[in-house]
Amino acid sequence: MRSYITVLASLFCSLSLLAQSPYEVTFVNRQAANGFNPEKVYLFSLADKAAIDSAACVDGVYTLKGRAELPMLASICGTSTGYNVVAAFVLDDTPVRVTLDRGIMVEGSDVNARMAAITAAINQGGVDQRRIQQEATELAEKHNGQLPDSVALRLDKEWEEASARQMQALRQGILDNKDNLIPAYFILNYDDVLGMDFLDSFLRDYPYRNNPLLASTFRKLEGAKRKSVGATFTDFALPDMQGVEHKLSDYAGRGNYVLVDFWASWCGPCRAEMPLVKSFYEKYHPKGFEIVGISLDNNKDDWMKAVEQLGIAWPQLSDLKAWKSEAARLYDVRAIPATLLIGPDGKIVASGLRGDALRHKLAEIYK
Repeated sequence: MRSYITVLASLFCSLSLLAQSPYEVTFVNRQAANGFNPEKVYLFSLADKAAIDSAACVDGVYTLKGRAELPMLASICGTSTGYNVVAAFVLDDTPVRVTLDRGIMVEGSDVNARMAAITAAINQGGVDQRRIQQEATELAEKHNGQLPDSVALRLDKEWEEASARQMQALRQGILDNKDNLIPAYFILNYDDVLGMDFLDSFLRDYPYRNNPLLASTFRKLEGAKRKSVGATFTDFALPDMQGVEHKLSDYAGRGNYVLVDFWASWCGPCRAEMPLVKSFYEKYHPKGFEIVGISLDNNKDDWMKAVEQLGIAWPQLSDLKAWKSEAARLYDVRAIPATLLIGPDGKIVASGLRGDALRHKLAEIYK
């Protein structure tokens, strides 16, 4: 029996090795004299969020060799925790050479050449924007702090053009590399500016859509869909201040308009806007308008004290998990105050309405 188990174990190990491929990464550090001189550098897996290899310095060169499941997105870091990143790249079976000098150069496979070209184009946009900003500052100083209209219009146009070039390079770089891991890296870093429609379309048949690096993007996409106009609201259940659990469906989809208001006692803008929200409630609640407050507090006493201080009279719910609140995660709420307006039929009417925008919408509804 023991020999049989040994054979099985050996076979399993052999299969695991077969699934892995050799890699080689050389890091050349020419900035030791300028303060960057780590004893070791680490090869960090972006998806696993862990160091998979390390190497000590030999005459300014660090050499990392091993085997891993390739390809993967990786980086050279000055710490084992993934901080102090020198460069990110696609780790594949082609040797990678990273050189840190006045800038950073990544050499290796064609995929890494393409990734470097996209990065360079995005960085050039940043260079252009800094130049425009510097020119605006210098010209404003010459004109007593006020730019002439013609100059301001020219600089605004140049800024917009630089931003457009950045976005074009980013989006085209993603579209042109659907067969590799390059899109996963840039989506991880730029999903907030790429636009949910672009991401939804691209990711539908992206071969690496299950890469762990894209998990947060998919959560954002799901949240965006849940709060899109015309979508039926997604239900959730949270306790009130007495610990009694209530569902959103206890209020929404019952023939009246319902405003879901995400806030917290520690949120200055939330508190500043609460008197206005209170005035809307007092004006339209007699006509059926309801508000459900979702607190992103993690301290019950602070939450209850703020409700009393602000004179909030509408239902309040919270699981006291702050940003990990089930409701906030469902609707991808990453900044507060945030609102969700649900119609009488339970469909989303609008999201993000605040201040005058909310005032005008409610006035339109309750003519």
